[in-house]
Amino acid sequence: MASDPLSVESILGHMAEALPTHEQGDTTSDLSSSYEAIALFAHACMTGVGFRLLGFQEGQKIESELAAVAPRLSPRWNDSYGSYSFLYAHSQSSLQYVVKVDRLGGKAEIRGLGLGDERITRFEIVAKDYISSSALPLRIPFTAAGIEDRSDLPRKLKEIFISESRIKDLASDFKTTVIQKLIPGLNKEGYEDSSARQQAQDDREEAYARRNPRQDPLADPGLP
Repeated sequence: MASDPLSVESILGHMAEALPTHEQGDTTSDLSSSYEAIALFAHACMTGVGFRLLGFQEGQKIESELAAVAPRLSPRWNDSYGSYSFLYAHSQSSLQYVVKVDRLGGKAEIRGLGLGDERITRFEIVAKDYISSSALPLRIPFTAAGIEDRSDLPRKLKEIFISESRIKDLASDFKTTVIQKLIPGLNKEGYEDSSARQQAQDDREEAYARRNPRQDPLADPGLP
């Protein structure tokens, strides 16, 4: 059975793969704020279910540049502090999609939009309820040979979150509020569309109700 692309391990793996490569001597942080962590999480969820990154702004495709460094992100991905934007495509749709993560006080608002559909889906979280700021900034170490050592990166990324259950909660919210609204019925090995599952359950219950009409306990059985 295929693994869930939105499992904790899968998301952390995609987050680790996405962090840009730094040259030796570059002293900037790889991940410096709670909001960067949430934005990177959102990107990991999107790539995990097959979305392809086209750029960082609506109408500004730089697909060839991004493909050259994939699965790494371009260092430009977090140029705008507190506001992060990703432009995607998916093989199962002709639309392009925008996902934004914006800081609003102590909250992060996460929005998704299918261009041409124009229906925005959104949810918000309190950043400190999910991210442990004491684990930031995160820096990828270098070996003695001057090579990035990413071997422990998924574990370090996991420590950024308050708990594993918070990772699962955020993944569930992102799945139901963003992914399922952008591409209902998305087909991905290991991925289950809970909205489709709920619809199937509703259909079964409706069919059962039709076959077994409810009897009124106060009705007079002698009446037609």
